[in-house]
Amino acid sequence: MRITTPDLPAYLTVCNCSICTKLATRWVYFAPDEVEIDAPQDGLSSYVRSDIEPPCLALWRCARCGCVTHWLPIGDTPTDRMGINANLLDPAAIEGIEVRRVDGRSWPL
Repeated sequence: MRITTPDLPAYLTVCNCSICTKLATRWVYFAPDEVEIDAPQDGLSSYVRSDIEPPCLALWRCARCGCVTHWLPIGDTPTDRMGINANLLDPAAIEGIEVRRVDGRSWPL
């Protein structure tokens, strides 16, 4: 599978919510129509948290290796972005990019 973005991100985000902490992800954001995801039809599988109503995003992972690749908004989620797991990017490409820490653990569900 391959994810192609239009350019390098301006920053990456480290979130301390329960799911991001457990997955050990760092995120970079782009508009969904700017990102190309090339994967076989059965190359990705998704997970939607069942403890948030209404569900707001689907986490996608590679069906071959299990790595979380990205998230996409679902339903009526008011966002114009998607997240890509920055840990899958070439470390040299994102070296020196600003890291923003987000307190997702305190967000109301």
